[in-house]
Amino acid sequence: MDSTNSTAPPPNRRRYGGVLPEERQRARREKLIEGGVEVFGSKGFHGTTVREVCVAAHLTERYFYESFKGLPELFIAVYTHLREQLMAKTLLALRQATPTPLELLDPALRVFLEFIRDDPRRGRIMLVDSLGVDSEMARISGETARDYSGLLRAHLITLVPPHMQEAIDIDLLAEGMIGLNILLASRWMQEGFNTPIDKVVRTNLLPYQGMIALVQAS
Repeated sequence: MDSTNSTAPPPNRRRYGGVLPEERQRARREKLIEGGVEVFGSKGFHGTTVREVCVAAHLTERYFYESFKGLPELFIAVYTHLREQLMAKTLLALRQATPTPLELLDPALRVFLEFIRDDPRRGRIMLVDSLGVDSEMARISGETARDYSGLLRAHLITLVPPHMQEAIDIDLLAEGMIGLNILLASRWMQEGFNTPIDKVVRTNLLPYQGMIALVQAS
C-alpha cells in the first residue's frame, strides 16, 4: 500500500482525545495568558517569574517556552487580550447609547472605569506596568491610546464647527482628553476606588461639557 495515499494524520499531528496538537497548544497558550493576568496583576511585571505563571496556569515551564520566548512576550499577549476585551465592551456600549454628545461619552467612560474596578488586576497591567516593560510594550500601549483617541476624534469632529477646527489641532485635543481620562482613572485606582463611580464619571465628563458649552456659544 502506498503510504502517501494514507488518510491517517502525520505522527506529529496525532489526535489525543479527539484534539489536534495545535488545538492543545492554543489551549495551553490561553491558560498561560490567564495565569499571566493573575500573576502580573497581583505582583507586577518585575515581581513575576516564569515559574509563578506556570503554577497559576497549571502547566510546566516546557509549555511556557512552547508559546513564549520570555515574560515580556507573555505580557504583550496578556495586555493585547485585555485591550481586545475592553474595546469590544466599549464598542458595544457605544452602539447601545443614545447618539448625543454626552450620551455617547458617558457609557464609554463608564465601561473603562468598570473594567478596571471590577478586576483591579487589569488596571495594574494596563495602566501601570505596561509603561515599564520594554520599548515594544511602550509602543503597543501608545497604539492603544491612539485607538481610543481615534474614536474620540471622530466624535469631536461632529462637535467642533469647521471654522474652529481650522484653529485647533483635533488630533492633539483627542489625545489630550484621552490622556486626562487615563490619568483620572489611574488616580482613582491608586486610591482604592473609594470615590463612587458616578462621581468619577461626572468628573471625567466635566471637560467635555465645558468644551461643548464653548462650541455652542461660538
